[in-house]
Amino acid sequence: MTRQAATALVFVFALLMIFAAYMLSSMAIVQRYAVLDVVEGSAQVLVRGEGEPAPCKVGELVRVGDVLQTGPDSSVELRWVRWAGGMRLKIGPESRFTIVRAIVNRSDEREESRLRLERGRVWIRLRRALSGRSKFEVETPTVVAAVRGTVFGITVAEDGASTVEVYDGYVNVAGTDGAAATVTAGGHTTIGRAQQSCHTLPMDAARLEQWAAQSSIVGPFLQLTSPGESVSSPAQSIVVTGRTEAGVEVLVNGASVAVSPQGKFSQDMPLAEGLNEIAVTARDQEGRERVITRTVLREPGAPVE
Repeated sequence: MTRQAATALVFVFALLMIFAAYMLSSMAIVQRYAVLDVVEGSAQVLVRGEGEPAPCKVGELVRVGDVLQTGPDSSVELRWVRWAGGMRLKIGPESRFTIVRAIVNRSDEREESRLRLERGRVWIRLRRALSGRSKFEVETPTVVAAVRGTVFGITVAEDGASTVEVYDGYVNVAGTDGAAATVTAGGHTTIGRAQQSCHTLPMDAARLEQWAAQSSIVGPFLQLTSPGESVSSPAQSIVVTGRTEAGVEVLVNGASVAVSPQGKFSQDMPLAEGLNEIAVTARDQEGRERVITRTVLREPGAPVE
């Protein structure tokens, strides 16, 4: 074999190795996606930010590039599917929100997400802290908020000024024109256009009350599909059904029930004659709880087996 032929073979082999490494790397990177858990009022999605907006529907998938828009007195809630940090968010009224980037590298479990809020408000929870080189960022017209694991919210005013509130953990905030701050639990800061410095303040009672109302973000998500409010029935039992998040424990009147990998649960509960109170509790791995109660009336004179 000539020297030129040998050099050519080495070159081709090197190219093949580079190509193989690229293919393996590409196969290791997986796009994350979210699912719409709750839709209230008027909300629309633009698939990849293009075309005519379509109404949001519970159970629909939301992917990178999709734009969500909410109307007055409207909101949507999203959860990331198989997201290691247990990410969940709520988009408030009159908001425009985009998933810019959401990937995981299966070779080292590194996760990267970048979300954009152009206007309106979002509440976000990362249930567990991200590890290693993972990144989670939210950008607005005036700031980039970098998060490791926390519960926080961002509001974008009409002039683009962005207010970051932290309910739990901390958030590093960098303004587009130099302002920067680390906002810790119970604090907030606002950064506008051309702002080069900022300071943090404690949240007042009104802000904390607003946070307390976001129970599905502060605590684990819990939704009951049965029974409804103030139900009456002649039956001796009723089936309690609902949804929560993966990895969350569910108790019905203090007794643990099975939860599917998709977060669904179903439990048959006996009814005594008269009023029966059913309390359903969702408890996450950090000990946070959310409780929903229902009252069921078993009508007098119901047949007894």
